[in-house]
Amino acid sequence: MNNLNTLYKEKKTLVHETYKLINAIKKMYPVVEFLHNRYFPDGKVYYSEKALIETKKKGRKVAPFVVPVVGGIAMENEGYRADEIDAPYIAPKMPITAAELSKKAFGESPESGRTPAQRENEVQSEHMDNLRCSVCRRIELMCSEIITTGRVMMKHFSTAEDAADDVNYTLKQLQFYEGEFGNRYVFQKDFASMKASEKILEFYKMAVILKKRGIRATDMVMTSDVSMLLMSDIEFLEFYNKAKVETGDIKPEEMPEGVVCNGRININGVVMTMFTYDESYEDLDGEAKEIFPKGTLAFLHPGLGETVYAQVTFVEKGRFATYADKIIPRLVMDEKNNMAEVQVFSRPVPYPYDWEGWLVSNIYGEPQAETESYSLFMEEEPEAREDLPVFKTEAEINSMTRKADVITYAELIGLNGLSEEQKLDELKACVLNFQEEIQDMQGE
Repeated sequence: MNNLNTLYKEKKTLVHETYKLINAIKKMYPVVEFLHNRYFPDGKVYYSEKALIETKKKGRKVAPFVVPVVGGIAMENEGYRADEIDAPYIAPKMPITAAELSKKAFGESPESGRTPAQRENEVQSEHMDNLRCSVCRRIELMCSEIITTGRVMMKHFSTAEDAADDVNYTLKQLQFYEGEFGNRYVFQKDFASMKASEKILEFYKMAVILKKRGIRATDMVMTSDVSMLLMSDIEFLEFYNKAKVETGDIKPEEMPEGVVCNGRININGVVMTMFTYDESYEDLDGEAKEIFPKGTLAFLHPGLGETVYAQVTFVEKGRFATYADKIIPRLVMDEKNNMAEVQVFSRPVPYPYDWEGWLVSNIYGEPQAETESYSLFMEEEPEAREDLPVFKTEAEINSMTRKADVITYAELIGLNGLSEEQKLDELKACVLNFQEEIQDMQGE
């Protein structure tokens, strides 16, 4: 944010030129984007409403021997897929009013004597930085959803009130699997009750699955509750602390806020770096939630995908202007209503190079296999299917008296991530809202 303030001091007024704001916002302090930066780093920016993504299964085919006169045998390019995606639209904004500029700023002395005109630069830079951070958190959440579910469900709203109430939205989705999500691993027994040797064996099984797909996982990313079970397991720690045996090293190391490196472990020749990721965000309804759902453990590798961006077009100085960048800030003056508005635009599409290139599990249990299959990116509602689960009525759901029963039913119909830490009424409301969304998509 210092770069933007320096630009203000040079201009002595609000900055209006979008291209200057784009250069300034790139130099603001970074936001914690561990999943985005490490696993889906920024790639191309397209001067188009669509973004091109190319995915491909790695495969492990061996080349054939051929007789010299043949000149070669053609091998199929298996699993390659290229799609043009209508990039989602992210566009938060914050107003700057005369009344806001008349009040003293945060940390400002009451005797400062500053005028509204002197405060406007600082207010604009603060609003722009807050909006930029909110966009970065949304991209980080998109990366998390791809890892944990293989798809991103996106609700496009028209007003802030609709977003807060979770109503009147257009539902789109970005999906990276065909049929069932094949990157979910189910532990053989309750993770908390496993012996250290059993946990290590489960980790090895996960690594072997990826190895057979041609993927070498290097990172074990887990939430704090999973990390606590491992780091408090004396047998597990002792196994990686044996003298004269190079099995790994458990040395917690501080990283960016919300991330801890717990050290490296060697699982029968597969060396993994363990990370604890415990970042949270505030949802549109005002509720604090985790970026990674509780109980998550994922086997990943750096650069398993990338994030591309599409262009943004809006009216500027009486004509349409187009910009292609990760985040595009904008300042709009409204003399009629005596206010200014700071806007930030972004059209990100994070995607994996190989849609089978990672594994994810949850220590609190796994849902049944999914039965729905949608196109990669769609706006139209899918046709109703006869093999979808039969939904309970609102009265039947409200008659449930135990949280466990509500969560079990939710997982049966494909709603994951609910926790017994939530109130019973909240759990029921989540289930009812989810059923309504699915029924709307089926055209019922």
